[in-house]
Amino acid sequence: MDYEQLKTFLTVADVKSFTKAAELLHITQSTVTSRIQAVENFYGKQLLTRSKRGIKLAEIGTELLPYLQRQMELWNKSLRMVSEHHAALRTITIATTYSLWRGTMVQIIRDLQSSSFSLRLETDHSPIIVEKVLDGTIDAGFVYNKPVSPNIVSIHVLNDTYRLYGHKHFAGTDLENILELPRLPWIYMNWGHHFEKWLKEEIGSDLFKPLIEVGHSELEMKLIEEMEGVGFLPDEMVDRTRTDLVPLTVGSQKPIPAQNVYFIYKKSRGQEEAIQTVVEKLRNNGKLNI
Repeated sequence: MDYEQLKTFLTVADVKSFTKAAELLHITQSTVTSRIQAVENFYGKQLLTRSKRGIKLAEIGTELLPYLQRQMELWNKSLRMVSEHHAALRTITIATTYSLWRGTMVQIIRDLQSSSFSLRLETDHSPIIVEKVLDGTIDAGFVYNKPVSPNIVSIHVLNDTYRLYGHKHFAGTDLENILELPRLPWIYMNWGHHFEKWLKEEIGSDLFKPLIEVGHSELEMKLIEEMEGVGFLPDEMVDRTRTDLVPLTVGSQKPIPAQNVYFIYKKSRGQEEAIQTVVEKLRNNGKLNI
């Protein structure tokens, strides 16, 4: 199985059509067919099912898809490395979570600007970022929770602290008991393992029923504003000059835990100039807690 065959298979899996895939890849439909057959012959399994309703992944194709997508990412990564070999600047790819793209993290990225390399930024979930660091798809990342892998170097960068915020409609309203939270228009975002564990222990799994659960911090804030709701937000994310969000006191058995943020990279790459430069810049700017 070669690069073009894999690329064609992933395109067909995405658009669910040989014809559309041929148009997108600027090749003939017969070429698409032959490349798909080559991929299926490589695995000795039918990965796509064809019917009058169209094309869909077979069960084994669905299981293989994320691995093939990662393989394509690695292929593209290797092609970029070769193309950049003689370039004036090397590109370093850094990923972080959706919820971290704000205030402090944006400033950290600004601080990382360098004359010796350029930055490529990606966004993903923490577990995926860890996997990509391990397989080399990306060079480094910023994640919540310290990875347990012995092959990853984790450096504590900062602490996020949280508070319950609500629409200005809730000004002067306090929750004497956190069990009242599910009765409100609660917009929930998972701010990491320790936060989720704390919250479920406080209100119980049976009452853990937010109005809406989101995966992006800016969306949570927007929904709190638009739906006149409440939700937990990082303190540094909420501009104190804003009048549309107000902090709410909430009674709980334990205080809201702070969330650690780590800069991570693969241990075997620690001597690379780009990684060392990033670590040194973070240290010089007072961002590393070593």
